[in-house]
Amino acid sequence: MDLNYGINGSFSIAAARPITISSSTPVGMVVSADISELGMKKFNNADEALSFIKTNNITKGTFKSTVTGISLQSVNCPLVVVIVAYNEEDDTVKTDILAGISELKKSDPLTGINLANGIIIAPEYSSDTEVAAKLESVAKALFATGISDNFSDDEAGVKAFVGNISSKYMLVGHGRYRADGMLIPFSPLMAGVIAYYDANSTYGWAQNHSNRVVSGVAGCERVVEYLDGSDCEARRLRQSGVAMILKDVGWRTYGFETTDIDPIWQSLDRVRTFHRLLAAILEANKYARDREADQLIWVKKSIVEFMNELKGNGVIIGFDVFFDNEKNTKATVTAGKFYLTIKIQDMPSIRELNIELVYSDDWSDALINYINGDE
Repeated sequence: MDLNYGINGSFSIAAARPITISSSTPVGMVVSADISELGMKKFNNADEALSFIKTNNITKGTFKSTVTGISLQSVNCPLVVVIVAYNEEDDTVKTDILAGISELKKSDPLTGINLANGIIIAPEYSSDTEVAAKLESVAKALFATGISDNFSDDEAGVKAFVGNISSKYMLVGHGRYRADGMLIPFSPLMAGVIAYYDANSTYGWAQNHSNRVVSGVAGCERVVEYLDGSDCEARRLRQSGVAMILKDVGWRTYGFETTDIDPIWQSLDRVRTFHRLLAAILEANKYARDREADQLIWVKKSIVEFMNELKGNGVIIGFDVFFDNEKNTKATVTAGKFYLTIKIQDMPSIRELNIELVYSDDWSDALINYINGDE
């Protein structure tokens, strides 16, 4: 017999767990360099990577221009870098680049940096459709955002390239840009912009990063026609899911849309918001796995409080959290399987603002009265 003499006490929890989301966005990249020390490396930030480049006297390949493009955005984010041997023959290095992109999936156990919800790039080389396709595949596996490059000479070439990509995990960018004495592809510049503005505020990762100033850019390799309020090449390319950097009160990003066939997921800010919210919710509620079913009360309560916080900060417009009676049957309850549904509507960004200027003669009488000296 178990006898408990004296005064006995214990403690338990009857409270909602906090759900938090990191604003730091890691960047994974596959680059080439004239160095013998190849493979995966991690750097705390781009400036640390630039010091590594200087120390090792790296002058060829895409490593330096890639890290420079990110560093110019003054962002302090972790980098996972897979370095392959530089070779002037693109066909030779392409095999290593493809293999390097696959290696990014191992970043967490090898470097301690999880690229989930991060950004992955392979500057210059991602202008090859096969490399871009591999980038998309790994981005999908990681729930990351892949940014590919395109350097076509005309609008038709850009559209032909983007026609090969259909994914909510990809942002297709066009062009090279003059910055810091070199030509830097779109992808590292945009990666730096995204990482900077993600961390610029608590919910920066939920925002549209089009119309952001790109620090350091002073020109472009190919001019894309851009006209406010008129049909132009830039608008047509963006309609096809292509982003770029344009001169419009400074050099700014233009476009933040995916190439997904579903219009709902063509908004990259929505895709990134949903993935980051889902990851945070799953992480915060791991404690409930294999616990008693009454813990689901606190799982739901935690999520409701989290959603209220998001609504109060303008990340979402509204939400509903419930255990659907149609999905949660007697059989599923007996089996210990439960289905929690979370419906939300995110705060949309302004992608089109139509302002109409209308001539009216409604005030003609006031003019006549003024001319006649009437009060």
